[in-house]
Amino acid sequence: MATTSTSGINLSNVNVDNTGKVTFSGLSSGLDYQSIIDNIIKAKTVPVDNLKTTIDDNTKKITAYNDLKGLLQTLQDSLSKLRGAVSIDGSANAFQAKDVFASTARSDGQTASSASNLIGVTVTNAATLGNHTIEVQRLATAHKLGTKAFSSATTGLGIAGSFDLKLGSGTSKTFTVSATDTLQDLRDRINAANTGSTATGVSASIVSAGAGQNYLVLTADQTGQTIQFSNETGGVLAGLGISNDGGATLTNQLQAPQTALFYADGLLDSSKWDSVAVPGPSATLGSLGVSAGSNTFEIRDASGAVIQTVSYSDTDSLQTLAANITAGGAGVTASVIQADDGTYKLQIVKDDGAAISFGGDTGNLLSKLNPAKENLLIERSSNTVSDLFNGVTLSLYGAEPGTTISLQIDRNLSAVKTQITSFIDAYNAVRHFVNEQNQTDSSTGQKSADAGPLYGSRTLTTIMQALSSVVGNGTKGVDSGFSVLAQIGVDFVDNNTVTDPLDKDTLKLDESKLDSVLTANPEDVRRLFAFDFSSSDPRVSLLDFNGSTAYSSGGYTLNLTDDGTNLTGADINGVAGSTTVNGNVITATNATGANGLKLFYSGTGDLSNVQINFTVGAAAQMFFDLQSALDATSGSIQTETNALTDQNTQTQTRVDSMLSQIDAQKQLLTERFTNMETQLARMQSILDSIKQTTDAWSQNNN
Repeated sequence: MATTSTSGINLSNVNVDNTGKVTFSGLSSGLDYQSIIDNIIKAKTVPVDNLKTTIDDNTKKITAYNDLKGLLQTLQDSLSKLRGAVSIDGSANAFQAKDVFASTARSDGQTASSASNLIGVTVTNAATLGNHTIEVQRLATAHKLGTKAFSSATTGLGIAGSFDLKLGSGTSKTFTVSATDTLQDLRDRINAANTGSTATGVSASIVSAGAGQNYLVLTADQTGQTIQFSNETGGVLAGLGISNDGGATLTNQLQAPQTALFYADGLLDSSKWDSVAVPGPSATLGSLGVSAGSNTFEIRDASGAVIQTVSYSDTDSLQTLAANITAGGAGVTASVIQADDGTYKLQIVKDDGAAISFGGDTGNLLSKLNPAKENLLIERSSNTVSDLFNGVTLSLYGAEPGTTISLQIDRNLSAVKTQITSFIDAYNAVRHFVNEQNQTDSSTGQKSADAGPLYGSRTLTTIMQALSSVVGNGTKGVDSGFSVLAQIGVDFVDNNTVTDPLDKDTLKLDESKLDSVLTANPEDVRRLFAFDFSSSDPRVSLLDFNGSTAYSSGGYTLNLTDDGTNLTGADINGVAGSTTVNGNVITATNATGANGLKLFYSGTGDLSNVQINFTVGAAAQMFFDLQSALDATSGSIQTETNALTDQNTQTQTRVDSMLSQIDAQKQLLTERFTNMETQLARMQSILDSIKQTTDAWSQNNN
């Protein structure tokens, strides 16, 4: 019986595919066809590998563009408060930032307390530059009252009933007390009611003064408001020691509610007049030098109309004069009051607070009394006052009559400097990125191995050219001494002196120069950076502008037509279609260089030949240059990344198609070689059979 030897099989040519199928490369032919196929496929995948490299390169570019986008966004953010943006409160404009300085003084020779002990002041950008004065006469206080002393805070009170409680004109709530309730129970119940949108505004606490001395103390959450009780039952308020008449009278008031009182900016009260110092109530008018005989003077209202004629004679006393004025029926009260220094004065007050004045004196009484308006006493319910001066919040800490607190509101130049420094840092970060991308070999001048994926990018070059042009060329239409950033201490570095190539074309700051210019010429610095607008008519104001709004040395002329309620038409330089109108808002179209300018008209009636002038500062120019690059739809960076993304999508489709074809070709080659091996094996089998037959014949013949 014939046997088949396996010692000639090359086991290294055994192949198992991903389905588990076993094939033998070159088993019959002796050819390593698997290696042949692999080499063929490898050659055919070279174009695929090249396409994958393109995708990888594009992906790196997209990542780099996104990094650039982030840096440019930071740069634009740093410019947002330097460009002159318009807002109601000025918060979007660093040049409107304010700072405040407070000082105190007295005119009586006594020592004034420091301002920080009497008042706290904060200002916003909406504050107006200038000076103010405050004299605090009284602080606002919160109403506080207590119960009688109880021996324990944890045992039953032994009283039962109910009462209503509220603060001022706020929400009233009913509290029921049972005989077993303790002080703690009542405290917790009152505090639980002081929550949410219907809170009573009254807080409760327990004060233990000593053994057997426990008090429930009620405190108003707001100053200047009164804690009020009503609808008592069971005598519970009396049992608590709060009131014996149902809340009308409080028996244990610890602190009365008070409003804050102060004088401000020398404002005078036209309803209250004081005379010069006089000897006393019984002194005759003649002793003051009033002419002998009978005379009259008039009291007039704000319109100048006479509301009372007062008769007097030189024999009348000051007290008699005051009584005659009060009895006149005009709602005017007069009295002789004693001042703090012991002197007396005649005080005349309009009872309803309306303004009054004096005149028509047939004698010389008014000239002798020389009545003058009192300082206007301003009242607020809280010690925090935010509605007295625009953009200024006062926190009243102490009252000191006679001490004048002076507030000086100036520009916050440090805020401007901080914003300029932020701009320089952000600009340099962009410049460093660009320099990193475009690194070259110092010896060959060719692309360096350290260069970034955006080497040679036209988009990158265009953006940087626009930014550096703004820095170098400056602002048109402003003072020539402050028209470029270098004139205020912001300049390009000297590339011949930098040691690190990445620092080339960056900005440097001369702090002392900037500090000096900011102090001496803050408005010139503002115009250098910001969009600066002016109108010959104050009723026409700026609302907004954009990157299309172009400077014109001659300015623009605005004409308006108005129907008495709203604008019906407007034009710039007489050009038809140069504006659109919506209510009282005028927006310039691209028919003139004022394109994008948005104005507001606060008046009524037609206007003609209103002169509009503006300059576009460096920060405003650069802000909108960046906006065109950063626009999420049509910006140059988005356009570039969209193109790269589309190219990657198309390339990946080609890669997938080519790989599919290569896989099919590999399968076809494998099948062909397998078929060849099968045929060779069959032929070998036939040869082996013939050989066995011939060998057998040979043996039989022998």
